Amino acid sequence: MRVQIKEINKDQHIIIRSIGEEKVYGYWTYFWHELTSGYAYVVPYEQSLNKMIPGCVISVETSQSSIEGFRRLKSTEETGIFRPQPKLGDYWIQGTIHQVIQGEAGEIECLEIVVGDTTFILDSKEMNGDVNVKAGDGVAFEIIGLQLFDEGL
Repeated sequence: MRVQIKEINKDQHIIIRSIGEEKVYGYWTYFWHELTSGYAYVVPYEQSLNKMIPGCVISVETSQSSIEGFRRLKSTEETGIFRPQPKLGDYWIQGTIHQVIQGEAGEIECLEIVVGDTTFILDSKEMNGDVNVKAGDGVAFEIIGLQLFDEGL
């Protein structure tokens, strides 16, 4: 997904993950995308803030702190929705399952869900136990704490 950075607060950051002694930081950012605009923690490519300036366009992969309210959509409900929620950094998603990734025993390990040019990966724990989903199904869920990882492209 390509986003334009509108504002970045380099003083407001969190540790997204720690790898040994190394810490990976995300910076509170206001972004624009063709389907939405809003706030997220952006993780700069190689942790470099040099290119993270208002107006720059970057390619990102999505992640999240957690997922709430996962459910299948009714046939009358639309997909293609990526809407900011009242709490900054949270988003309501209505998309289509592009791929179901299964483990060796046939259980669902994760889902690849697409909204426009944006892909979200949900693991089996985030699906509320719904193991009957398949590619092509419409689903809805709330992203809590959107994270965008700059791919450096």
